[in-house]
Amino acid sequence: MKIKYIYKNNKIWDNMAKNTRYLYKAAPKPVKLDKKDKKELLDIVNEEIAKTTKLKKDIIRIDIRAGRIYLISEWELKGEGPFINDLKTGDKIEEKYARITLFNKEYTNCTLDWQRHNDQWIVMEKGTLVNCIKEAEKDSRFHSMNDV
Repeated sequence: MKIKYIYKNNKIWDNMAKNTRYLYKAAPKPVKLDKKDKKELLDIVNEEIAKTTKLKKDIIRIDIRAGRIYLISEWELKGEGPFINDLKTGDKIEEKYARITLFNKEYTNCTLDWQRHNDQWIVMEKGTLVNCIKEAEKDSRFHSMNDV
């Protein structure tokens, strides 16, 4: 591909570089929810989690912030390690189990995200809210540390 140069005000503008920002779309933003929507969403998520066996056991809390649902789990510390100084065996540690990002208020366009060890979120599944919750039940990456 040949790059064309445009001269404007005695400056060379690279036409290719100028248009690269339009080649990729920005990531879609999560939907904004009011208190009524959050209450309705919390009821739907609690109902779906109650239908499952593994999620019902693992999830201790659900946080809804900025159009995202955070499923929080808790695991018990077993044994000792060199990096664990202040914690004792038997202490409980909370971790983010999964994140579901909502892109519309009908809950038909959602993503199920998994958090890596370096705090980056990776999209594991796209679909409806119910499908994302069912995938979190099936996918082995979402298993609790208590199962290990």
